[in-house]
Amino acid sequence: MLSILAKSSRFLLPALFFGYALAANTNLVLTGEWRSIEPSLAAVMKGDVVREVEDVYKTELPHREPSIGLLGALRYQLLGVGKPGIVVGKNEWFYTSEEFGPEINKASRLERSVEEIVRIKNRLAKDGVHLMLVPLPHKSDVYDENLPGLHSANAGRDQYTSFVQRLTKSDIPVADTRPALAHGKSEEPVFFRTDTHWTPHGANLVAQEVARSVPVVHSWEATDFQLQAADTVSFWGDLVSFVTDEDYGDLAGLEQENTRLWEAIEPETEQISDLFGADSAFPVVLVGSSYSANPNWSFAEFLKAHLAVDVLNVAEEGQGPGTPMFKYLESDEFADEKPVLVIWEFPTRYLAQDLLWEAAPASKDPSRLALQKPQRTEETIQ
Repeated sequence: MLSILAKSSRFLLPALFFGYALAANTNLVLTGEWRSIEPSLAAVMKGDVVREVEDVYKTELPHREPSIGLLGALRYQLLGVGKPGIVVGKNEWFYTSEEFGPEINKASRLERSVEEIVRIKNRLAKDGVHLMLVPLPHKSDVYDENLPGLHSANAGRDQYTSFVQRLTKSDIPVADTRPALAHGKSEEPVFFRTDTHWTPHGANLVAQEVARSVPVVHSWEATDFQLQAADTVSFWGDLVSFVTDEDYGDLAGLEQENTRLWEAIEPETEQISDLFGADSAFPVVLVGSSYSANPNWSFAEFLKAHLAVDVLNVAEEGQGPGTPMFKYLESDEFADEKPVLVIWEFPTRYLAQDLLWEAAPASKDPSRLALQKPQRTEETIQ
C-alpha cells in the first residue's frame, strides 16, 4: 500500500504544482495584471521587466492573502507576536506601537500642538465660540499592568500630564479624563483588549467628566435626554489586523469584541435654546477622531445625556484629531450656525505623529516642514 502511495505521489505532487501554476497564471491573464508591463529591449537589459513580473507575482497571486493570514495566525500561536505596529501584552491585551517610542515626549511636538490649539481657540473666540479640550490618555497608561516586560507606560503618562499642564497654562479649558478612566476600569473595562479604542463604559465616564468640567458660563436650557440601550454588536479589534487577517482570527485563538450601543432619546415636547441670545440648533459641536466618530462607542450620545443638550458630531474616522477640526472650521455648518461650545476629543498618542497638523493653514510655513515629513508604520491605526 505504501509503495503504491509513494509511486502515486511522484506524479500527484508535480501535477498539483503545475495545475496550480496554470490556474494562477490564467487568473493573472484574465484579470489583466500583465497589461501594465510594457517590455522593451532597454527594459529587459536593465532588468525592469523581471522586477515588474516579480511584483505581479508577489501582490496578485491568489494564494497571497490566505497565506499571509495563515502565517500570521501560526506565528501568533507559536511565538505570541504580531507584525510591526503592535505590542502584544499579557492576557492577550494588544497595544498600538504608536504609544511608544522616542517621539512621545519630544518637547517641540508638544509645543507645536499647544500652539495650534491656542490658534484655533482664538479663531473660535472671534465668533463668540468657546473651546474645551478632552485629551485621552494612552491605553497602555490606563492598562500598564498588562504591558510586556520591555515596555513602559511612563513616557505616555508624562506626555499626558505635560499636555494638560501646558493647555491649562494657556487658559484652555480641559477635561482631565485620566483619573476617571483609571478609577473606572475597576467597574468595567474602559478599553477593549484587542482594539485601540475605549469601550462605551470608558466613553460614558469621559462624558460625565466633560459635563463636570464645563464652566458655568456655558449654559443652555436643559433637555432631558434619556439613555437607552440599543443593539449589541460584535467586531474584530483593529489591532487584530497586525496579527492576522480577520478570517483567521479564530485560528489564531482570538475572539471578537462585543459591545452594546447607546442612544440618547429626546422628549418630543421640549425644544433646545441657548441662553446666549442666539438661536442654535446645536449649541454644542463635537470634533475629534474615531473615538467620537465611531457609533460603537456612543460618545456623542453620552455627551447629549450628561450635558442635557443636543450635540452635532463632526468627528471623522481615519483622520486623527487635527484634520476634522480644520475641516469643520471651513465647513458650511460652522459658517451658517455658530455653536456655543466646541468639544475637541484629542487622543494624546497623536501628539507624536508627524502628520497631526498637516491640514493646518500654517503647515506650509518652511520652518514647520521638519515636523511634517511622513513617517508611518506598516499600517496606521486610527
